Amino acid sequence: MCSSLLIIFEKMNKSLLLSIVILCTYTSCKKGFIDRYGPFYISSDTTVFYEGTSWGRIDINFDKMIEDYPNIQSITFSSHCPGSNNDEALYRAANKLRNQGIKTILTSESKIESGAVDLFISGASRTIDDGAKIGVHSWSYGGGTDGVDLPEDHEDHQMYLDFYSEMFENEELAIEFYWFTLESAAGDDIHYMSNEEIEHFELATD
Repeated sequence: MCSSLLIIFEKMNKSLLLSIVILCTYTSCKKGFIDRYGPFYISSDTTVFYEGTSWGRIDINFDKMIEDYPNIQSITFSSHCPGSNNDEALYRAANKLRNQGIKTILTSESKIESGAVDLFISGASRTIDDGAKIGVHSWSYGGGTDGVDLPEDHEDHQMYLDFYSEMFENEELAIEFYWFTLESAAGDDIHYMSNEEIEHFELATD
């Protein structure tokens, strides 16, 4: 389909042609994949490639993917996983991912940030290759107000604390990780974890 579109529009202006190329790159005609559900690209009946932002429909995308491909065993993250715009939907998908027993994988080229980190840690087992980048920061309401600005006993922390407590085997480490993410960088900034930090928080299980 992509090649046909390029032929049809090859005589049109360059900006339109560039738009077609971008569309082909990020839609279901992306080469090497047999299907797509939002940021989930299906490589085979058992393997998935994750790329892009997790929008508000990620839980619906995940449900549909599992319905169509119930034998998925692993999700590998790409070099472009910038996060989430709906943490509630993300956490619904993440909990289902954990319950499905799916493994999450970071290659040496992977770069995950913010909500994508939360999706990664929901893996039933987790692999991190040398060179992978894991970026964390405070969640934010927008407009300059971040989660780190709230008192520690504020009710808006609870959803995140509950989530991390479910994902980490060690609850004390889970709570420590949550406050670490808030304090590591402002909502409009990012902190890439060092190898020592990754090891300390036991983000890799394999």
